[in-house]
Amino acid sequence: MSGKRLVLTADRSLMTNYRGNFLYGFIACGPYEVLPEWVFDKVFCPPVETDPVTGEAKVAQVGLRRVESALLQGYKREEVFVANPDYLEKSIGPDTTVVGINVMDPLGMAPVTTTMSPEKLSYVAMKFKRMCAKIIQLKKKYNFKVVVGGNGAWELAKSDRMKIHGIDTVVVGEADELALDLFNDLEKGDAPELMHCFVKNIQNIPIIEAPTVNSLIEAMRGCGRGCDFCDVNKRSKKDLPLERLKLEAKINLDYGFDSIWLHSDEMLLYGCDNRDFIPNRDVITDLWKGLKSLGPNFIGTTHMTFSGVVADPTLIQNISDINEMQKSGRWLSTNLGIETVSPRMVEKHLGVKTKPFSTDEWGSVVREGAKILNDNHWFPAATIIIGWPDETPDDVQYTIDMMVDFRASNFRGLVAPLLYQDFGEKNSMHFGNLNEAQFTLFWKCWEHNLRVINDIIPIILRNKTYGPAMKVFMYGLLKVGTWAIMRYLRGLCKDLFNGKTPDEIIEKWARSRSVSALKIETKKL
Repeated sequence: MSGKRLVLTADRSLMTNYRGNFLYGFIACGPYEVLPEWVFDKVFCPPVETDPVTGEAKVAQVGLRRVESALLQGYKREEVFVANPDYLEKSIGPDTTVVGINVMDPLGMAPVTTTMSPEKLSYVAMKFKRMCAKIIQLKKKYNFKVVVGGNGAWELAKSDRMKIHGIDTVVVGEADELALDLFNDLEKGDAPELMHCFVKNIQNIPIIEAPTVNSLIEAMRGCGRGCDFCDVNKRSKKDLPLERLKLEAKINLDYGFDSIWLHSDEMLLYGCDNRDFIPNRDVITDLWKGLKSLGPNFIGTTHMTFSGVVADPTLIQNISDINEMQKSGRWLSTNLGIETVSPRMVEKHLGVKTKPFSTDEWGSVVREGAKILNDNHWFPAATIIIGWPDETPDDVQYTIDMMVDFRASNFRGLVAPLLYQDFGEKNSMHFGNLNEAQFTLFWKCWEHNLRVINDIIPIILRNKTYGPAMKVFMYGLLKVGTWAIMRYLRGLCKDLFNGKTPDEIIEKWARSRSVSALKIETKKL
């Protein structure tokens, strides 16, 4: 076989539909040594539909589809090929000039992975290394160029890391406008080793021409909230118009998907043009109605912000009603960032994440937002950051108190405690550095998650790809996994604090409100 001229791919942890549940993607952040590979490959993350003869992936990440569309503006259809990484030898040959790779967390350096796989090789890193080993062997034989881009490209933006993985060029940022020129330069041997680029004009973001993983389409890019720890803030906010989104959604529905997922960095800012960050109810409601008119069972979204939820509870009710979530009993998950509820830390690190509310109100905003989401059948997957370089035990106490309140209010949702990770790789937090307050917060989060495992059952039962036996197995596996995390934390506690048990540690920090927490009278929303 002569091979395709341009081959686009991603590691196997990304080339999956996650059985229709994006939360399963977090399993790729877990340790490779703990979870048997057949469980990962068959149970949680089976491969996307693939042509066994050619190795073509029938669906792919929306980022790869963007690059594919950009390349088709200058190359012939038969010259651009999206491949399943397990079948690369079928598409790469003597005619191949460039292999493009999309990455999310190639070296396992992102917060979720470093937290879930401390000092162990994660699935996402293992799958990437295995793919690169195959590509390096093919590269020696056929002498093509390798370019990497995507959200995790920053992890590879060092010469030694590029050399180890057989990479010629790393693109950090948005490649939509420059992809065609870049691949031309790669073919000529004129491409730089490292590029930083961002889309200037929304019209230059090409429309996808083929189905995407889990029917995910981009509704917007950027956020504008200004959190200092988030790479998203390097992008200006861009909203993609409804008519365009309909075209892309129809591609996925025609393929056979029965729902539409909207990717965003902050869905409730879609169409927002005011400085107070108050959601544009009419525009978002019209977006949901417009996409629902195409016939999907529901419209989901990847990210919201608690401040947007609380600023307009009626909007949340509207989109839930359009999805008929109360009527059908359906619950949908979405990601939200809590990060911290310490007023001092919020003011210093979270930019304008709290708007239209003040930084002092953030703790109440999160509590109220959680209630609003639950009342409208949304199951939040929230994140907390532990181990900020300037964090004090009193700062941590505010968030511990919030977790206590979550238990009292019977909050339904996951809370993922993440160790602080520095993009500069200098001030990242590690488990061995946790103080008593930080450990208590970590413990309270997972203690909460263990309690809400039963709330995940309806989400599992909705999955049509599982039979009855598999659903029972999945529930048991999730329960055992959470138990194993608690067991690990018990051992960690003894190692960190001279043999003390978690009960002895958390009794000091979780038994009552801290003095500092009482200094600020939380305003009623």
